[in-house]
Amino acid sequence: MGVSVAMERYLYAILMLKKKYCCVRSVDVAHYMKCSKPSVSVSVNRLIMEGLLVMEQDGNLAVTDQGNQYIQAHQNRSRYFQQLLEAAGIDPDIAEAESFSLAKSIQPDTFEALKNFLSNQIGMEVLAK
Repeated sequence: MGVSVAMERYLYAILMLKKKYCCVRSVDVAHYMKCSKPSVSVSVNRLIMEGLLVMEQDGNLAVTDQGNQYIQAHQNRSRYFQQLLEAAGIDPDIAEAESFSLAKSIQPDTFEALKNFLSNQIGMEVLAK
């Protein structure tokens, strides 16, 4: 099925809430994201089906190892694109906003090929460390 941008935002919200509080429930996510509980429920169920999230017996949500790996990989791609855009003279605020979309839209293999190309061709290996 794949993870949409909206579902990704739910995943990030759950992770942020989990860091701040020890327990996170769907209602907490709805409040944090200022959206309806049914909307959270739909996305949570999809994230569970993707293996990125689990709902524990007590109703608490937890990001799986696979979910953490997904987030880490996306953050690395996003950071790389932000640095690349800033190196190209793009305003940092715009670079940050657009890097998220770029990181989401590119396949991991394509990203690695692009990163390797830029590293070999113009010495961009200093980025995304």
